[in-house]
Amino acid sequence: MSEDVYHGDILTKELAEGEVKLELKIPENLYYFRGHFPSAPVLPGVALTHWVMEYLSEYFDVDPAQFVGLSALKFQIIIRPNYEISLHLRRVNSSKYSFSYSSVHGQHASGKVLFK
Repeated sequence: MSEDVYHGDILTKELAEGEVKLELKIPENLYYFRGHFPSAPVLPGVALTHWVMEYLSEYFDVDPAQFVGLSALKFQIIIRPNYEISLHLRRVNSSKYSFSYSSVHGQHASGKVLFK
């Protein structure tokens, strides 16, 4: 039995002023698929927002303790095992960042993250 993993595999990374684009391969043994749902695994939205917070902290040096909330949050198309998805993070201003997940299947999720 393979070991669970907690993140998609980063296939490519593009860093530019005020934005980051990551291409992620979503593995079958992703922890978040466990029990969600056994016969048709779906990546929960809470995992997507958790990754956004982690990557914002890593690439933009934001402090998660300064998190205020999410706005314009939308989950459009489910993400399944083995999907290759793009995550685009962009600084809107010093306290607001936008994110979007997309793939060949369409727009999966988007929103804004607000900090103090």
